[in-house]
Amino acid sequence: MNITKKYSLLLICALFFVKTSSAQDNRDFRVGFKISPGINWVKNKTNNVLGDGSGIGFSFGLMGDFRLADNYFFSSEILVTSMSNRVKLKTDSVYMLSSGDSYKNISYKYNLKYLEIPIMFKFVTKESNGIRYWGQIGLAPGFLIGNNATILANPALTSTKNFPTDEKYIANDAENNRFDFTTHSDDINLLRASMILGAGIEYNLSGNTSFYTGIRFNNGFTDILDEKKAKLINNVLGLEIGLFF
Repeated sequence: MNITKKYSLLLICALFFVKTSSAQDNRDFRVGFKISPGINWVKNKTNNVLGDGSGIGFSFGLMGDFRLADNYFFSSEILVTSMSNRVKLKTDSVYMLSSGDSYKNISYKYNLKYLEIPIMFKFVTKESNGIRYWGQIGLAPGFLIGNNATILANPALTSTKNFPTDEKYIANDAENNRFDFTTHSDDINLLRASMILGAGIEYNLSGNTSFYTGIRFNNGFTDILDEKKAKLINNVLGLEIGLFF
């Protein structure tokens, strides 16, 4: 038997074993682990700040389903979520530091990390050939646990100095207020809230073990900036990959 036929036979046997040993998961409570790479972007609510392209984000953590009825669940998660958000100040404006130096073409890159605790209602179809489809809707409060920012800017007016730094710094650290412009503060809100919409499939691998995947839209509705004069909302579209066990 050549090697191709050998491994083909092993694969067929493995699939047959998984299929014949699989059973619908009817537990009232189950837990799992997930990862979620995603694309994030910001949406401006005031005309003095603008989104500046998309960034890459990533989430990971635990998920749990609590059965309410045959196909209905209360779901919750504990996630560590990282986002990269790009922002630019109004391009035709000139901004001044407290030092008196003036700059234009100012852009920020915020790297934000949240502890998110999504709370959701979940609908799951009946199992057919090991596959179930699901949909979910809910809210996701998030708490800022880490941040850093990078600023790029060009000299303007009579200033000939380059911007003080293009290195990462902590936006909410008072020691970094020397990077604040007189008409714009770069501080980040400690709380983020969002609405979640998602859909996908589960495939029963064996017994209580199921592969989980889908798409989730995390639509922010609170301002990420701690700044009264500027308002930005960040959103995430992510791929869900996980296992229930």
